[in-house]
Amino acid sequence: MERNIVSKGKTVKEAVSIALELLNAKRDEVDIEIIEHEEKRFLGLRSRPAVVRVTVRGEKNNREDVEQPLSAMEALRQAVESMDFPEDFSPVPDAPDDAASEDEHELSGKVWVSEGRIYCKDAPDRYPMVAPKKGVKFYKNGELIEKTVVVSENDLLQVELEDEIMEPKWEVKVSDDGMAALLKVTPGIRIYRRLMDKLPHQFVELEVTELKDFIVIDIDPILDKLKELEVAHGVDFSEIARACTSEVEGTFVIARGTPPTPGKNGYFQPTQEVEIKKGLKHREDGTIDYREIQQFPSVERGQVLGVVQPPQQGIAGISVTNEMVSAPEVYPLSVIEGKGVALVENGTKAVATASGHPEIVVKGHVAKISVIPKLILSKDIDIQTGNIHYIGDVEILGSVQDAMLVETQGNIFVRENINRAKVFSGKAIIVQNNVISSEVAAGKNNLLKADISLILGDLLGQMKNMVRAIQQLSSVSAFKVSTFTRTGLGPLLKILYDGKYRLFLPLTKTLVRHIHSGRDALEEKWFELAERMQRGFINATFSEFRTVEDIQQVIKLAEELYHSVSETDNELCFIKASIAHNSELYSSGDILIEKGIYNSRLHAGGCIEVDGFVRGGEIYATKVVKVAEAGTRGGIATKIFVPKTGTIRIGLAIEDTVIQVGNKAHTFTASATNVYARLNKFGELIIE
Repeated sequence: MERNIVSKGKTVKEAVSIALELLNAKRDEVDIEIIEHEEKRFLGLRSRPAVVRVTVRGEKNNREDVEQPLSAMEALRQAVESMDFPEDFSPVPDAPDDAASEDEHELSGKVWVSEGRIYCKDAPDRYPMVAPKKGVKFYKNGELIEKTVVVSENDLLQVELEDEIMEPKWEVKVSDDGMAALLKVTPGIRIYRRLMDKLPHQFVELEVTELKDFIVIDIDPILDKLKELEVAHGVDFSEIARACTSEVEGTFVIARGTPPTPGKNGYFQPTQEVEIKKGLKHREDGTIDYREIQQFPSVERGQVLGVVQPPQQGIAGISVTNEMVSAPEVYPLSVIEGKGVALVENGTKAVATASGHPEIVVKGHVAKISVIPKLILSKDIDIQTGNIHYIGDVEILGSVQDAMLVETQGNIFVRENINRAKVFSGKAIIVQNNVISSEVAAGKNNLLKADISLILGDLLGQMKNMVRAIQQLSSVSAFKVSTFTRTGLGPLLKILYDGKYRLFLPLTKTLVRHIHSGRDALEEKWFELAERMQRGFINATFSEFRTVEDIQQVIKLAEELYHSVSETDNELCFIKASIAHNSELYSSGDILIEKGIYNSRLHAGGCIEVDGFVRGGEIYATKVVKVAEAGTRGGIATKIFVPKTGTIRIGLAIEDTVIQVGNKAHTFTASATNVYARLNKFGELIIE
């Protein structure tokens, strides 16, 4: 019988080459029959290979007494019996019944895979072929095969498969504070590999399937570790079980201590109303009674202001190692008698020795209690009363009239109007009616301190960097420390001013000017700082700085003052009025307008809230602007600004109203309701 083979390839040429190699024949020794040409489709989807039959001319197959192979069913039966599956592994499903029931003729010249074994049946007119896919170790008669090969019933066909085990890892440790035991786990995996079943075919690619099974961590060693670490309190066994069966890496809290209950520091408990109220009094029907507003609380001479309460100790906790954890230490309140106050009963009660507004200032564990005298003026402030300058609170039962000035370090309450006047306070200003063509500022000194704080914060960073730069330069051979001690650091400062620190000198001059402008508002230490920066940095030619330590002393003083400014309480500073018309209002805290604003400029270090309308003018708030209605139809432009971290809310924004958040502005071309404007994380203006 002539030798022939049916071969497949991507092209006819490739199919012929495979056949010639398998037959060990040359091109001119064979006959070629093209059974099927290759067919290519779009993007290679479902392309068909070329199929050829190659026959060697004039050669007979003289082989006799060919050993009869086992039947397909017998082979499958023996394969199943010989397989040794793990108890927790389910074998690949049996080969379909159609393949098992095929008769001898249908299986001739074909190869198949069933239950992990390779079977084939010889045929006189075609040869079964096998190709291992990447990662499959296929052996024919003990030889590793890495390409397509012809197989026969007499060949010993084997695939080398190895299961893989990645052992789980775990670690137990106690937190630094002893209040938790942590179990960190990395799950283990057992990988079972099996040869994929293949239906009978003349050509079969060998593929491997993998089954992954997570390995449960043994709990006993973990419990032994907890015992070794002396963890005995608050053990969570359910969390340990969850960690041991976790299929993802993670850290689990498997024991928790009982935290100590904090105590309470000593504090002052007022027996009188001491806080200034911003709120309005609501009637039962929900409307606001603008006449019944709580203003500045006051006390009479001899009244008890409050009681100094002692500290209350906390309750100790228990760590996971069963050790006591002390509660945080508590401290008594130290009380300083301010003006108009006396401490009685061993310093446990504060009594007013004068009439006025009670004030309590608490910093850390120290409280200063004072009674600020109140000046009550029963008529209008006009040319007859003259301007008012006062250190305490001022209550004006009338109005502040044209060209008059009211200035106080305390609070101001005006029961009528402010007409074409100036009213400045160190704290809050409440105007029961209207502000007309006037300038009103609450916490004006805080504005100066805020400006100084911004400049000083920038200068502090630059001064610290300059110290590091000078320390580096002093190590260079061209500069000698002894030279600095004779001439001072002036020449070195000039080099820095001309280089990386060009903005330092003008910024320092601005700071000194701001400090000198606040002579009535700033403490003496500010002027000491200004003088030292003038003699050390500004007068660089004759700088008094001889060593880096001299600059560091200035930095220390600047930091102390910087923190004192940052602790300024702007909650005490606010402006509240019914209507503002053609006026300028500044508050280092909030501004609250009950009815509306006409063509005015408002600036708030906190929030601005207008329950009514805004018709023209400009509004700026550091945090939030909330307005019921903004804009005019054909009138003066209305502009509302907040920084990039601020937000704007408008109930009704009329056409041509301008809003700006950071450097992103928007002009409304049509009226809009329920406006909410802010910047997103990408710096884009979002308007809802």
